Amino acid sequence: MKRFLVSVLLLCTLTLSACSESETSSTEATTSLVLPEITCPVMLEAIPSRSITSAFHDAISALERGERVLLIFLDGWGWEKFVYHANAQPFLYSLNPEPAIAAYPPMTPVGLATVLTGVQPEVHGIQSRNDRQLNDGVTDIFAEAASLGRSAIFVQGSTNVIETSLFPLLSPDADGLYGTDNEVFVNASRNLDADLLFVHFKGIDDTGHTYGPYSEEVEARLTLIDEYIHYLAGRWGNGTVIITADHGMHQTHDDPQRLGNHYRFCHEDIIVPYISMQKGGN
Repeated sequence: MKRFLVSVLLLCTLTLSACSESETSSTEATTSLVLPEITCPVMLEAIPSRSITSAFHDAISALERGERVLLIFLDGWGWEKFVYHANAQPFLYSLNPEPAIAAYPPMTPVGLATVLTGVQPEVHGIQSRNDRQLNDGVTDIFAEAASLGRSAIFVQGSTNVIETSLFPLLSPDADGLYGTDNEVFVNASRNLDADLLFVHFKGIDDTGHTYGPYSEEVEARLTLIDEYIHYLAGRWGNGTVIITADHGMHQTHDDPQRLGNHYRFCHEDIIVPYISMQKGGN
């Protein structure tokens, strides 16, 4: 982690002008969008001590203790997006997420590989949207679970993002509603008996790209996902529930068909929520 933060500081110094981006600085839910200028040095002064690599390590520790683990991966669920739409996520808000730093560059394959392996991109080898194969010798969470004799299910949308030791249960859009989120939710609901259940919801990211991260459409999707997670967590039983994301998103203005994006080392793109809780059950 220390080596990663040092490289981050160097990167931010070299790209300071590119990192300036309008963001929301409120720590409470708001009803109107206020996005003051924030630059890399301001962001770095408050950089989280936690990384999304914690998801891997917290999950493996729980499995080693004999617990079951529900790990929910919310694509595009940035910290600023969470804060701005807090009222739309009553269940997730009640779990008191803490900020965590995502991997750089903030893209889905990179963040997914980081969560699944517990190491940074320079180690696992997924460093762009085009990379699909982990470096030799890098073990993912599903292989670790298998080595412990624990069962695992990986629920994903319509496509396999990266190659892992366990092929995902794909969930293509079958009804035209909510992209693939509805199908992912149904498949996850049918596999609540796994020792490790990894669930990847994509709709927050897709909706943010189209309408912007602070839009009413994103708020509606967050409300839906919040309800899905409330249901899954409520029926998980005893064990650990971990919820995090791959990256956030900033508002864009150059393309009216794509009002949100993520690729910069800026607060909106690189800081995400992180939740890890122990749960009793039926």
